[in-house]
Amino acid sequence: MNQVLQNIRKLRISKEISQEAIANSLKMTQSAYAKLERGQTKLSLERYLMISLFFEVDRSMLLQDKW
Repeated sequence: MNQVLQNIRKLRISKEISQEAIANSLKMTQSAYAKLERGQTKLSLERYLMISLFFEVDRSMLLQDKW
């Protein structure tokens, strides 16, 4: 799971998107999103799918080790 969270963070940073922007899209606070990205909160399947839609990437892309 850590690899997925690292990939999400790297993707967010590479696209120069703030945590707040993603959090708003996911209908959560920036603080809650930050905890999710750090692995302090469990990433649900629903949120995983919403994040892949937000970034417009294939879901399997976030699972890959190569980033």
